Formats: sequence, C-alpha cells, structure tokens
Amino acid sequence: MSYKKQRLKKSRLGRLKYRLGQVKYALLKRAAVLLQKISRLFQIRFQKERVLMLNLPKALEVLSRYDRLTDNPDISKISEAISAQLNKEGLLRLCVFICPKFNTQALFSPKPENYMPATVNTLGLFEDRVAKVIALRKDLLRSGLLTELNLILGDNDAEEYIFPFMNSIDVHRNQYRERQSMYRRAFEERCRDLFGKNCVVWSLAELAVTKDQSKPNIYSEALSKELKFFDWLFSVDGPYKGKINFSRNTLVQMAIQKYQLYGAQGKFLEMLGGILLQTEGPGVWLERTQMLRCTGSPAIPAIYPWIRQEEIADL
Repeated sequence: MSYKKQRLKKSRLGRLKYRLGQVKYALLKRAAVLLQKISRLFQIRFQKERVLMLNLPKALEVLSRYDRLTDNPDISKISEAISAQLNKEGLLRLCVFICPKFNTQALFSPKPENYMPATVNTLGLFEDRVAKVIALRKDLLRSGLLTELNLILGDNDAEEYIFPFMNSIDVHRNQYRERQSMYRRAFEERCRDLFGKNCVVWSLAELAVTKDQSKPNIYSEALSKELKFFDWLFSVDGPYKGKINFSRNTLVQMAIQKYQLYGAQGKFLEMLGGILLQTEGPGVWLERTQMLRCTGSPAIPAIYPWIRQEEIADL
C-alpha cells in the first residue's frame, strides 16, 4: 500500500493505533531478548582473550580523551553507565547512529521506492568515522573493558516526517520496506568485515521505532536551527535540489515530528544501554542529543569523538 493511500485512510489507522502500539512493544521486546543472547555469546567468545582486569579509571580516561566536547554535561553519567552494563552483560555497548545515503532524486522518478538504497557501495559520512571507532575500542580493551559496537540505521526518517507532507509521491510500502531490510543486511555484512563479529546493526524501520506520541520539549533556539536546516535541505543547494517546497507551517510540523521520532530513538537507546558516540554536524551536537531526550527518556550518555577543535566554538 502506498503512503498516499495510507493518508487517505487516516481514520482507519487511528482505530488501529492501540494494536500497532502492541506490535511495536513486542518487536522491541524481542529485540532486547535477541540482544541479550548476542551479548552472552560475545561475552563467552571473548572471555578467554580478556587478560587484563578492568581498570575503570583508565577506561574513563580513554573515553574522556576521545571526547572533543569541552564541559560535556554527560561525563558524570558515564561511570554509572559502564557499571550498569558490566553488571548486566559484562561489556560496554557503544552506539552510533548511521544515516544511509538516500537517492533523493528517485522520488521524482517512476520508482520512488529507490529513494532507499538496497546495497552498500559506500558507508557515506560514517566512512571517515571508522578508524577512530576501531582505535577507541582497542584503547578500551587495553583498559580491560570489552565493547560491543551497535550501529543504528536511521532508515525511516523520511517516511516519518517528510513523506507524509508530499502529496505528489506514491511510494509502495512493501517494496520500500524490503529495500530497508536489504540495506541493513548489506551494511551488516560490510561492517562485520571492518569490526568483526562483535558488532550489531539495527534498522529502526524493521524495529518499528516510529514517532513518539508524547509532546516533545523543544527550545525556541533549537527549533530555529532545525528550520534553518530544513531550509537548506529543500533548497537548490540541498539534496532535494529545490524540487519540492513546503510552507513555513509545514516545516514547523516536520520539525516537531522529527523531534518525536528522535524521542522514540532515545527510548530505544535507553533499552540498549551503553554510551552514544554522537556523529552529527557542526553546531548541533548538543541539540541532537537533547532531541533524543525530548519526550522524557534520559537515553544514554553521549560523547563527541569527531568534533574538530575549530568547530567547538559553534556549539
């Protein structure tokens, strides 16, 4: 069923809201069980290789050294996060969000489903992050701290806060979902080659991590920054090449729904536990982390390994 037809059946979807909520809960619960099983397998596999006993102060020093954000407000929470994970699973989970390289121009073709890539030719912006992730994990292992890398694909952003406002496109939902699954499998295969088997790739689309129904807490300055980002996104200089235009009121609604989606992602992170390696762009690192907490979840502590020194003043 297309997104366009789904919008025409809004009342019917409303009646299914409770049932869909139950499905979402079941999927997340199943994901948690799967994650625990994977973690136990990893723990058994690597226990013999873990020669050093954990030196917590050294591990904290490593994380602090990789954190490029001066006066990071989450620093005080990291020790507690490590202890909680060690007590529960015997490792520290490192979480990183990944944005797929979408084919925006496909939306204006006879096959708009191709907006979602199905293969992984490049890791996109994450390509430049790989070396530091590997180095960080090695340094943490030297402190006696085993890590599990969790890569979270933000593959349903467009369908949550862009597609609903585009009356001119007709995306076939089942084909689109299949492409999301294909991409997740391809990305996982690529990353296992880079990071080994102690790596998990999640698709937010497959897990049905959709917009939170809670009202998001949005600061006026943060909303202004988001609207500025949308102005660029849909401009002739942005990835959509100016081919679609939205009113100011629509952009505000988009921003609110984006916040709701990030709020749901924050609750997913809270379930996973661990530390977030934040990867967003200049001037919005803290705003992106706050978005994960905008609907009430504390999410997980974040560090900012990829902030360049000259960009810190933009925060």
